[in-house]
Amino acid sequence: MDCMSVTREMLHQLIEKAQSEGARRIKRVVLEVGEMSGLDSNDLRNSFQVLSRDTPAEGAELAITAVPLKVRCLSCSTEYSASGFKMTCGECGSIASELISGNELRVREMEVT
Repeated sequence: MDCMSVTREMLHQLIEKAQSEGARRIKRVVLEVGEMSGLDSNDLRNSFQVLSRDTPAEGAELAITAVPLKVRCLSCSTEYSASGFKMTCGECGSIASELISGNELRVREMEVT
C-alpha cells in the first residue's frame, strides 16, 4: 500500500472518530511509525497536508515518532535492537527471531476542539 492510500485511510478514521466525539476540528495528531513499516515520515506529512485540505484536520500538526526495529531471539529469548535486515542475535548468534516492534503505524494521540 502506498503512503497516500495509508494516509487517506488513517485520515478518514481520524475524522470519523473526532466527529463521533462531537469535535469540530483536529488540532494535532501523534503517530508512531515503525522503522520497517515502509512509510517515510516526509511522505506521510506531505500526504497528510494534501489530503486534509477542506476537512476538519486541515492545518493540524502531525507529529511523528519513529519506532526502532526490535526483535526477540527464538533460540535464547534475548531481546535486541536490529538494523535493517541484520538480525543476528549478539548473545547466541542465531538468526531466528520474531518481531517485537518496528513495523507499526499507530495513532498514539489526537487533540481535537
